[in-house]
Amino acid sequence: MTHATSDGVFVDHASEKLFHAVATRVEEREAQLTQQSPDGLPVTLTTEEANRIFEEVAPKNKGRTVGIGYVNEVALATSSYTSRQDEDTSQMKARMDSQQVCLDSLEDLLDVMVVENPTMQRMLSERRAALGLPVRDPQESDPTRQQPSNPTDYFENM
Repeated sequence: MTHATSDGVFVDHASEKLFHAVATRVEEREAQLTQQSPDGLPVTLTTEEANRIFEEVAPKNKGRTVGIGYVNEVALATSSYTSRQDEDTSQMKARMDSQQVCLDSLEDLLDVMVVENPTMQRMLSERRAALGLPVRDPQESDPTRQQPSNPTDYFENM
């Protein structure tokens, strides 16, 4: 409510008048939209639509809507905020992708380290299970198993 105390009493007549004018306009618009609705169900305006009505009804003083003070600049700030937020989201996604690549390579390194150590294999498997990660066979990450034992065989198979 505009300029009212906690018990709903308006602080001045102008605030009460503005409130009733906005409420009446919102009710009229909702009634109009309800009549136009194909299913006949009651329509409720969104906050943005109600705010737009407030801006139309509220008096202006020096280019600013009376009753909301410096909030008049919010529309400009919101659009730049949204584009900044999209850019930040893209940067965070790229960073997360890069970190995932690093984590995958570290996981492969751990698998290589535990190949000859059954105690470490068991500990790593238990840790993965506790984290809800799939348990991997360390032999699959062993670089000696992935490369041919004879370098000349490697080039002959290409």
